[in-house]
Amino acid sequence: MQEEFAVYGLSSSVMYVIGALKILFATLLLIGLFYTQLVRPAALGLAILMLGAVTMHIKVKDPIEKLIPAVTLLLLCIFVAYFS
Repeated sequence: MQEEFAVYGLSSSVMYVIGALKILFATLLLIGLFYTQLVRPAALGLAILMLGAVTMHIKVKDPIEKLIPAVTLLLLCIFVAYFS
């Protein structure tokens, strides 16, 4: 994973911050099962991270196979945020 972030021109510190944010937003989505007011901010937070991921994949001209998971998760997060 560090090699992937290095290709994107990002440091290992950024990798840890992004990883922590992904865990935070995913945890908030789970907690959102009981506290629905957390669902939209968590989904939007993940959507922002996935938008950044899509941008980076395009920037370094990754093959489509690497882009599909980020695009899929981005669309799902937008869907959840819109309908919550």
